[in-house]
Amino acid sequence: MNDVSGEPLSVRVVGIVRGHEISASAALTLDADALVLSWPTSAAWRLELDGIEGVHVSGTLLSVYLRDHDVLELSGHDALRTFAQQVIDRACLMPELTRGLRELGAVRRTDVRRDGRSPLHVAHDLWFAPLLSARRAVQGVSDPSRQVMLMDGAALSAAMLEASAQIATALAPNNAAEQRAAEAAIEDEAAPMFAALERLRIAGDVVRIGASDTQLADWRRWVQTAREVFAAADDAWTGIGEIVGAS
Repeated sequence: MNDVSGEPLSVRVVGIVRGHEISASAALTLDADALVLSWPTSAAWRLELDGIEGVHVSGTLLSVYLRDHDVLELSGHDALRTFAQQVIDRACLMPELTRGLRELGAVRRTDVRRDGRSPLHVAHDLWFAPLLSARRAVQGVSDPSRQVMLMDGAALSAAMLEASAQIATALAPNNAAEQRAAEAAIEDEAAPMFAALERLRIAGDVVRIGASDTQLADWRRWVQTAREVFAAADDAWTGIGEIVGAS
């Protein structure tokens, strides 16, 4: 895909913004965080990417959906389809999901066994592994549907249940009843996280099948839910660490 973000595209702009109708020519560019419309006789407009709800291309017509139901229709240039894809690529870069988590890096190598890893450290790694794997998978991916596929709520829920089972097995390798009790206790601690994962699944379905005029807004809600999943997993580890320490 050719990068059209650095060269202005001459377009016709028709639409309504804040109750005002507009029909004028402009030079269209894209910078790091805004779509920019430069007018011949007035100051340029910067439409911040985080204020764009969605974009849709039909032929050589690019519709830009803004907050409060405002819409701009841009036409007159063959590169508008490419431009729209670059808007999505920039608007949907996956943010860091682990910033601010307290427990993710809190385990220290204490109570070291012969293999050099403590039971607490083993459990910690098992617990966070599915989330960190999903985070690595979406790194650098800007396509919302592919991000949702790589960080699927249902698949992550199954992976976290498996992590719970693995931790319980490590705590009581020779006692099935104790394993079941430990697994149930871990899942109780993690109930808010599993609820957030169900919300992530639902939010992901909206991104996949939702309308293009709300795609970016739907994606932002999905990202916020992903943040909530990571935060809930981090909160759950406090109680899970106590379960591991008491075993």
